[in-house]
Amino acid sequence: MAEPILKWAGGKRSMLDEILSRLPSNSQFNRYFEPFFGAGAVFFALQPTNGFINDINPRLINFYRQIKRNPEQIISQNKEFDAKYKQRREGEGDGSDFYYDKRDIFNGLREGPDKCKDPLREASLLLFLNRTCFNGLYRTNQEGDFNVPVGSKWTEVSVLERRIREAHRILQNTEITKKDFTFVRDHVEEGDLVFFDPPYPSVRKTGSFEKYHPGGFDYERHKELQQLAFELDERGAYVMITNANDKENEIEKENYVEKLYSEDVLPESFRKTTARGKRMINSDSTKRTNIGKTDIIVTNFSPFESQRTFEDFR
Repeated sequence: MAEPILKWAGGKRSMLDEILSRLPSNSQFNRYFEPFFGAGAVFFALQPTNGFINDINPRLINFYRQIKRNPEQIISQNKEFDAKYKQRREGEGDGSDFYYDKRDIFNGLREGPDKCKDPLREASLLLFLNRTCFNGLYRTNQEGDFNVPVGSKWTEVSVLERRIREAHRILQNTEITKKDFTFVRDHVEEGDLVFFDPPYPSVRKTGSFEKYHPGGFDYERHKELQQLAFELDERGAYVMITNANDKENEIEKENYVEKLYSEDVLPESFRKTTARGKRMINSDSTKRTNIGKTDIIVTNFSPFESQRTFEDFR
């Protein structure tokens, strides 16, 4: 089973057992679509031979395109980064000057969402920053500049070499796009599998959803996703949606996810179950543990009970 290369907020690696056990096997679906890709834990575990992956983040999409085309160059550049970074950390400094220099270069490469001066360099730097920044977090300011500080721990690229080469192999039969998630409406056909993992609701009292792009990803966008999922179901596609379990959220007066996916709203072809998730990106390492049934899984694949175990994919 292949594993993700990047750490990414909202990644589904900790929920793979519950997700994979409720998906059709590769022989049961035709093509695989993942409109909110992130780290792609489900995709890499399934290893579909006919995949479509998508994300609105241009740097993330460029990264996977470069992994598809130039994996050895990315590995080589990151080995050079590691040698210099390690030297700085073992010297008089802590390596932070090297990190911030590379962060500045990274931010200077992109002149807009669709224009990058050096795509291969950007992808190599994204991997380096992801491995060395605070908790593997990806965050930008209002100008779109990556602004996460250096972390105290880091993962050498040698640990990820096998994952990079496996990802390169799997991506060869995959179309990689940067579009709005609604693009699947024009592509998905009967027998295809669509995995929706949208930005989760924020825990802030505003009731807003986690920032997805400059326009935000609010309740109306989640409603649009819900309606699209129901439309694809009627078309004969397999659909799975993951989201936050806000049914008993005492912070929010209006539980948006529960409103969208309650039993009286879901068509008869769908079922919802709760799942135990982990919040891996947290300043307090003791909180990066199982914190209960934090997520929901909504699917139209029948039978709805778990079909397989995580071990089936090893």
